[in-house]
Amino acid sequence: MPLDVNQAWISQSLEHNQLLTNCRFSRCGKYVVASGTDEVVVRWELESGKKTPLAAHRSWVNGLALHPDQKRLFSADFHGTIHCWPFTVESPKPQWSVAQAHQGWIRTLLATPDGNLLSAGNDRVVKLWSGDDGRLIRSFEGHENYIFSLAFHPDGRAFVSGDLFGRVLQWDYASGELQRTLDAKILHTRKDNFLADVGGVRSLAFDPQGQILACSGMTDAKSNAFCPGKPAILILDWETGQLRQTLRPQHTSDGPIKGLAFLGDNTVAGHAEHLNGGSSLEFWKPDTPKSLHVIKRASGFCLDLHPDGRRLAAATFQGHGRIGNGRHSTREEYQPHHGEVAIFSLFAKPAEAAKS
Repeated sequence: MPLDVNQAWISQSLEHNQLLTNCRFSRCGKYVVASGTDEVVVRWELESGKKTPLAAHRSWVNGLALHPDQKRLFSADFHGTIHCWPFTVESPKPQWSVAQAHQGWIRTLLATPDGNLLSAGNDRVVKLWSGDDGRLIRSFEGHENYIFSLAFHPDGRAFVSGDLFGRVLQWDYASGELQRTLDAKILHTRKDNFLADVGGVRSLAFDPQGQILACSGMTDAKSNAFCPGKPAILILDWETGQLRQTLRPQHTSDGPIKGLAFLGDNTVAGHAEHLNGGSSLEFWKPDTPKSLHVIKRASGFCLDLHPDGRRLAAATFQGHGRIGNGRHSTREEYQPHHGEVAIFSLFAKPAEAAKS
């Protein structure tokens, strides 16, 4: 069936008892892995739904990346630890680990085309690691605040990193040289009465041809308490670095767009986080500000496209029915909110599925 985001439907729901903030399809297409606000990476077999925990971290896991060999998974946590897993085996254990790979939180990972690993986070440095043994190869220094996002250009020669101040740095992968700085500062807010900076470049994605760079987050933050603002995706021309379009959700939403992906036909998918209002998964053409299709959802934190190009995974929030943050609960009775990896099929629902 042809790709049609207007007919997108949830073909699979994979649930976890903690909030999930990251998800990745394996490059072989057989698995999806996810992580979030516990110490476990979860692997699901898509065909059977079998769930396997990968346990070694001692903090929330906020970075996931798949090695090009289709056999290894990289994961990173808020203690600055990186693990490399042979994730397709029955009971995975880390193949190698790096403790204190960064000072503080690791916020993002990116596997390189040649099988190495890029990592970045609160210490403002991007680091390149050997995918084979975890040896540090190079550090890329130039950011002035937390780094939230990484993306490789389709040509395999350059990558970009985005930070809290709304700066996107372009690096030459082979030499390590900083090539230019792209302006996404509208995604950052700091007012006189704020106690902290708010916003940042939360996700980065290139179109398949490498002509467009999308930068997502939010603009015009109203405060640094729960940090409500106006979710946005900036569409930058890669050659010139100039802003071509700003995409905003049609559905009422007040959190940053953290889930970001390009589909094979250059459609942009974006999933916003829920703060005080609603949230949605929406689809746009890059040069058209009004979205093509809106799916109302709870908070979404990550999007990833299946290798078949016809399925989209979303790591999302799943509430347990109670409001508030648990401050009126005892330790024994407090229950955390849950997470879900929702698999969206991006085509019309087959007749047999529509009947179920």
